[in-house]
Amino acid sequence: MARKLAIGLIAAIMCATASVKPAMSGWLLSSAAKESRTDDPAPTPKPKSTKKKDYSDTSDDGLESLGVNAVGGLFVLSLYATANAVIPERRTIIYTHNNGEEESITLLGHSEYFSDFPYQHDFGYMLMGDEWYGIGKYKSVRASVEYASDFSHLSRIGTKVLVEGNRRWGLDTQWDEYFESIPGGGTDQLTLGDINVTLRYFQGYHGQLRFGLGANILADTNGSEAGINFTGSYDAYLGKPWIWSSEFDLGKVGSADLFRFRTTVGVNWKHIEAYTGYQYTNIEGAELNGFVSGLRVWF
Repeated sequence: MARKLAIGLIAAIMCATASVKPAMSGWLLSSAAKESRTDDPAPTPKPKSTKKKDYSDTSDDGLESLGVNAVGGLFVLSLYATANAVIPERRTIIYTHNNGEEESITLLGHSEYFSDFPYQHDFGYMLMGDEWYGIGKYKSVRASVEYASDFSHLSRIGTKVLVEGNRRWGLDTQWDEYFESIPGGGTDQLTLGDINVTLRYFQGYHGQLRFGLGANILADTNGSEAGINFTGSYDAYLGKPWIWSSEFDLGKVGSADLFRFRTTVGVNWKHIEAYTGYQYTNIEGAELNGFVSGLRVWF
């Protein structure tokens, strides 16, 4: 079943890639950089209305109050979820050493650990429960390098790093170097990166879901721009040796809106994963997309 699902995902990625028309060489990188430095037009002031307010009509006030209450409720739920995820748990376990000697140990933290690499124990990646104490690790590090192309004039070299601890906090960063063949000869170049603090809101043997907040950075020969970023990602361990990873970024870079989505399917062997997929990046209408292939190392 897992193999069929993984093959289906790869086929879907390949079909999506084939159906996307290659971007025409139109100074994409210069256009993206320009959008990040173009101020949004000032809003046109609305003329003051001379119509008297009908105080008997409270429908607008009711909707506004409902909206405020909804936002407040979501904020409270978010605080509860965050507190539930990060408040450490104090407990005592009986640990049996290799020589058979038992020891009472008091632990402060969460009872989740990491394998040395995916499928080390023939299932997933994370180890849930104190029965894995002394076997699993308290932190996880993964780093990858990849190449992407739109099979036309745009290519990219990218790196990604994710560091996480068993208390659910993590640090995620991605840096992409874009190269575009421009009309008349020559190459345009642009750097796009982000760095985010993440929190795992869901975790289990076969999958982890995380959200985070950080900053986007864009740089070229004319300078650099920055902006806020909201990110989310999910890793699914479909069955040995398949790994499905998806991620999105939503935010700003300079004055431009940024949206990025990527999905990959990988084959894992011990500490090494070879993956393929597709990454979609939109900077205020300038699309920097491409088919992805890369290697990821799990520490």
